[in-house]
Amino acid sequence: MSHFTEKKSILALSGIFTIIFITIAGCITPTPQPVPTGTITATPVIATPGVSVTPVPGSDLIVHFIDVGQGDSMLVQSGGKNMLIDAGTLDSGSTVTSYLKEHGVSTIDVLVSTHPHSDHIGGMAEVLNAFPVKVIYDSGVPHTTQTYERYLTLIDQKDIKYVVPEPGDMIDFAPGVVVQVLAVAGNYEDLNDRAIVLRLTHGGVSFLFMADAGFDVEGDLLKSGYNLQSDVLKVGHHASKYSSGTSFLKVVQPKIAVIEVGAGNPYGHPTREAMNRLEAAGATIYRTDYDGDVVVTSDGKGITVVAERRAPA
Repeated sequence: MSHFTEKKSILALSGIFTIIFITIAGCITPTPQPVPTGTITATPVIATPGVSVTPVPGSDLIVHFIDVGQGDSMLVQSGGKNMLIDAGTLDSGSTVTSYLKEHGVSTIDVLVSTHPHSDHIGGMAEVLNAFPVKVIYDSGVPHTTQTYERYLTLIDQKDIKYVVPEPGDMIDFAPGVVVQVLAVAGNYEDLNDRAIVLRLTHGGVSFLFMADAGFDVEGDLLKSGYNLQSDVLKVGHHASKYSSGTSFLKVVQPKIAVIEVGAGNPYGHPTREAMNRLEAAGATIYRTDYDGDVVVTSDGKGITVVAERRAPA
């Protein structure tokens, strides 16, 4: 694992709720839009030596997919610990900080900055000014924007521990929750593909956070030997047509797919191509532009999905 602890090194990088309950041995009962139904079975968890995959009794895992428009931000909570993955756009910084406060966050134990695009780090400055942060995991991929420079400057000023992980590294988050880095800063031309990809395991339930990674990263992950099966997929790159390939989805086998996307965005996200592939894979699809904040709770055996709102069928 690579660490950048020196300040100069860092700077140099210049309500109506719709509720669906899903059990690993049960059935999907979607409402109101038509979605596939069927039996959900979990792939046995492959344990990593020295890492416990047994949930701590009474410690549910809660993953919040925050509606930040055309951007990404996810809050992960378990056992009193808080992990934030990305912070949306510059305009959504206040949305993220307000959401965190409303959900009892006073300290961010782990902050993950998947890559330096503004729709992922735009709200970081506001977050860093609002909460103490114990450690930041960053892709280490530099960018030249003022948003990125301000983000690095605040890390330096606040003397926050800064870590550039490597593929295979484990992130120490909460007891009973395994967080593994599957990809980061690979040899790709597209900055989106150099993002941090995470897989999180809580008992028999698994989540895969694809950031903005596309086909090239998916192909390399398929060759990596990592266990990619995941019950919940944070769809890569807002469901662009170059993400969520058929071969990849066959291995991941997502039961739930969450797309963080802004209404009426100029990119055409989510694309019909990606949606078709996700639907063919049998995933129940949630979109923040339709469903608002999406909250997934795991007890290690099953998951509950709560959507803030749902568009008419």
